Amino acid sequence: MGSARLTNALTWLFSTLLVAAPMPAQVLQGSKSETTSSLKPLCIEILGASVSAGFVDSPMAGGSKDNASTPLVMPFRAWLDGSDVVVKSRADTLMFLDSRAKGRLQVERAAKAEPDLVVAVDFLFWFGYGSWALADEAGDEELQARLGELQLGLAMLDSLRCAIVLGDLPDMRGADRRMLKPSQIPSVDCLQALNREVHAWAKDRPRVRVFPLARHVAEMRDQGVRLPLPDGELATKPGALLQADRLHATRLGVAYLTYLLEPQVRAALPEVRRSALPAAKFDNFCAYAGAEDELAILQAGSETEQKQEAPVKDSGR
Repeated sequence: MGSARLTNALTWLFSTLLVAAPMPAQVLQGSKSETTSSLKPLCIEILGASVSAGFVDSPMAGGSKDNASTPLVMPFRAWLDGSDVVVKSRADTLMFLDSRAKGRLQVERAAKAEPDLVVAVDFLFWFGYGSWALADEAGDEELQARLGELQLGLAMLDSLRCAIVLGDLPDMRGADRRMLKPSQIPSVDCLQALNREVHAWAKDRPRVRVFPLARHVAEMRDQGVRLPLPDGELATKPGALLQADRLHATRLGVAYLTYLLEPQVRAALPEVRRSALPAAKFDNFCAYAGAEDELAILQAGSETEQKQEAPVKDSGR
């Protein structure tokens, strides 16, 4: 009995020491990191100027009470609501006043949140168009001055080590002069050079994807777009998704922009994150942006035009 008791006591003591013994540091760290990663909500930060911030060309700005828009963060949040995703916006309608200071502030605030993804569709706009200090410069001097400003904006974004969806620079010739002075608009050659710089910069950074904002704006303004609705495509007239200032998107324009950004956002994220994002179609984004009424007006106008054209087609003329 004494020998058996001694054996049992030694067995108990040995097993206790094994349980109490510390695990190797690398094992503990790996386990903790894996658990934190699985529980941490996905963080998306929106940076940018007035389109992302939701500018409305109201009577106070010289526009009309019929103009309407919504911040980009609204359809993003509605799309991702309940998906363990946190979406924040640092976009600023007053970025045109000082793109350097306001851009830097946005980036600094976003960095504190340690985002997984930054959506900066119009962040660079005023680094290319903010020419109040460049009004008397032209040709190579204009290009070098604008390139210098653009590179400052790109350097700010480069300080963010997360994935980035970045818009290039659209051609906004034709925008209302109360919004954009002619001297603020880069020449065609200058704008092309600026966009080459954006794409070259992104090419060297695999974490960056360039959203073709220039192409999107040109199609929306000059040709009109075809909205993918459940009952078939709805063709819009040129400029139909722009407010009266011909610079800012309407609510429906923001809905369409978010719809186009959705695959870019998915592609920018790791597969484990990408697969968790909910599916959404264009009509969903219309609801998310509060653009149902605007869409209904366009649909009614399209139906009226079709009815008016029907007798002409039937007559064989």
